Amino acid sequence: MKPETSRLIMGILLVGVDLGVFFYIESRRKERRMKELEAENIRQQLESLRYQINPHFLMNTLNNIHALVDLDPEKAKESIEVFSKMMRVLLYEGNAPTIPLAKELDFIDHFISLMRLRYPEDAVRIETVFPAACPDAAVPPLAMASFVENAFKHGISYAADSFISIKVELSDGRVLFECANSSHPSEDSGQHGIGLENVRKRLSLLYGSSFLLSTREKEGCYDVLMILPSQPIMMAS
Repeated sequence: MKPETSRLIMGILLVGVDLGVFFYIESRRKERRMKELEAENIRQQLESLRYQINPHFLMNTLNNIHALVDLDPEKAKESIEVFSKMMRVLLYEGNAPTIPLAKELDFIDHFISLMRLRYPEDAVRIETVFPAACPDAAVPPLAMASFVENAFKHGISYAADSFISIKVELSDGRVLFECANSSHPSEDSGQHGIGLENVRKRLSLLYGSSFLLSTREKEGCYDVLMILPSQPIMMAS
């Protein structure tokens, strides 16, 4: 092979290698950028959904406190103290995509104690089963608490026996949440507060298809079953 031909072939090979490296680096850069844009889009959607949830939750909680002001001022004062503890969670933890499961359960405990102030002791049976420890498990803020709020809003009647049962457990890297309440149909019973689709969208953004959310209404009972990975999947990628 002539020297000129060898140099031409080597030049072509070098250009090819340079182009290959350039396109590889460029494709990786675009891939990283797409992932950044996707993550930012997820964050924006989560933020939008949270803005829909928090005002609704706060409005209903304040309405509960307002109902106590004239009926029992002392209970109203106690409820404000409980509400302040709930507000700390919303203000300092509510903007994160997820919070520790232990903090979500504390929030639910505070909410239940607030609701107990409103209803007579024999008006509603409330049962809770929570894990003794929640190492490393995380859930979206208010994902569980919102269903608990709906259970109180739509599941309690002064004219009939009422109950609310909440169970949370950890098993094989998953968080299982079950909430059952007596069902007393009313004019707004079809709304169910924040809306099931809102919760489903948040879970889809965080976990892809790796979650279960189902509801069932049968024989005067409304059930919610939610199973989540103990850590978000989509945000981790």
